[in-house]
Amino acid sequence: MNLEAFLKEVLTPMLDHPESLRIEVTGSGKKRDALIIAAQKDRGRIIGKSGRMISSLRTLCKAAGEKNGLIVNVELYDADEKPAAGEA
Repeated sequence: MNLEAFLKEVLTPMLDHPESLRIEVTGSGKKRDALIIAAQKDRGRIIGKSGRMISSLRTLCKAAGEKNGLIVNVELYDADEKPAAGEA
């Protein structure tokens, strides 16, 4: 299961600054954290109206992960933010 490729494929067409999109997948064993790092101006598009887009992405990733025996967590960060170790 390639979470990074899936998220890039879904997100890239909707962004104004796709060049700043980074997906980092971390974790071991059965747990995976997918960190979406995007430009500040694109975060609203990723979150969507009333959070529907990010919620849908989390649901899709969670379902795909369960199918492959994984627990998947999806988080969104600003390109200027650096998640602290263990924060995700």
